Amino acid sequence: MSLKSKTLEQQFQLMQLTPRDLGDGLVLRTTTPSDTEPLAEFTGRVFGREQVDQLAVLYARDMMRESHPIIGTQNVLVVEDTRAQKIVSTMCLIPQTWTYAGIPFGVGRPEMVATDPDYRRRGLVRKQFEVLHAMSESMGHMVQGITGISWYYRQFDYEYALDLGGGRTAFFSNIPTLKENETEPYRLRDATIDDIPFLSVLYDRDCARSLVACPRPDWLWRYMLEPLPESMAWRVPYQIIETNDGRAVGYFAPSREIWMDAIPIFELSVLEGQSLRAVMPTILRWMKILGEAEAAKQNKTIKGITLAFGREHPAYNAIPDMLPRTRIPYGWYIRVPDVPKFIRHLAPVLQNRLAHSVVAGYSGELKISEYRRGFKLSFDNGALTNVEMWQPMPGEEGECGFPPLVFLQLLFCRKSMMELREMYADVWAKDEAQVLLDALFPKMYSCVYQVS
Repeated sequence: MSLKSKTLEQQFQLMQLTPRDLGDGLVLRTTTPSDTEPLAEFTGRVFGREQVDQLAVLYARDMMRESHPIIGTQNVLVVEDTRAQKIVSTMCLIPQTWTYAGIPFGVGRPEMVATDPDYRRRGLVRKQFEVLHAMSESMGHMVQGITGISWYYRQFDYEYALDLGGGRTAFFSNIPTLKENETEPYRLRDATIDDIPFLSVLYDRDCARSLVACPRPDWLWRYMLEPLPESMAWRVPYQIIETNDGRAVGYFAPSREIWMDAIPIFELSVLEGQSLRAVMPTILRWMKILGEAEAAKQNKTIKGITLAFGREHPAYNAIPDMLPRTRIPYGWYIRVPDVPKFIRHLAPVLQNRLAHSVVAGYSGELKISEYRRGFKLSFDNGALTNVEMWQPMPGEEGECGFPPLVFLQLLFCRKSMMELREMYADVWAKDEAQVLLDALFPKMYSCVYQVS
């Protein structure tokens, strides 16, 4: 089982998308194994700017291997200058499944978007997105999500609709040192395939705290833990936290990436009944050693460790005295090509919220204007009976309004309706619609540990 598996119909559809002649000797195509080293060199150079980004090189090599269960060459696009015989632009698609309040939906994640500086402003990324979005749709994905530089992906119908990252930072000076003759109260070891049942229980419990989450079936855990040189060259093994008598009490996911002078931890969970405050010093001391070693390898400055668990996490409450800096979350760029279809998919969630709200049993229509287009939701005694596109006509404003794409922030419950009204002068709602929107889309916590 793998996320990159395709039906024959999907494979036929993808064959119709590439190659594309873009003119001036430029050809957009999917990759083959022979592209691996040229692509690795290209991404390392473009992402590294002043020096080669070795992690980008290793990542490119890993994603191009045919045994990769998620990406592989068929999900990687390149633009080749056939005259110069070189790759000048690229991006890949990482298929995955997320959940919204437990309801699964397919997601296509664009990644490794890069263009040679000499070939920029020619629309090469836009052409690749046209193909990648079609690829994603052929796989049944209802949403695309990308992490990337500020503003840029708004050009391609993406909106910051989910929190990305954020957390708390411990500077090295905040980490308590062991006293003389004191030993670590806990020990750490690399997680193995045999740990999957233990890891799954803790991961699933943490996913339940998040409105939007990325489930991790056993086969995906095996991929995350597989000790292949290609993948482990850029990934750090998951760490099992044990008592000194060998009893597993938790796990965490360290990273090699150093950003804003800190090295992050992306996941952390312990068993119920285990003190987080007790285990955190051991984890932080281990991460300090890792961070200093990686900083030396990467020729970077490092000053601390970031617990990158989003806006909320029990660890923040466990060691507030060690976490003096708060890092505000960035944002996931989210694209929903068919909003009515996605809302219909989420109908059970919305109906349940409505049933437990102050407008339980609501009947009527909710016309949501995006000024140039809109959506109409129909309710009958609390049941969502229909969702369809709606075109506002002159003099017809509906019950609420949003600038294009901003509604996605409400749909994914990143911001409340009132927060959006304070942020955007052209977000508005009539009184009854305001109450209904608050019931349907309350602000909720999300922290997505995506498939990378």
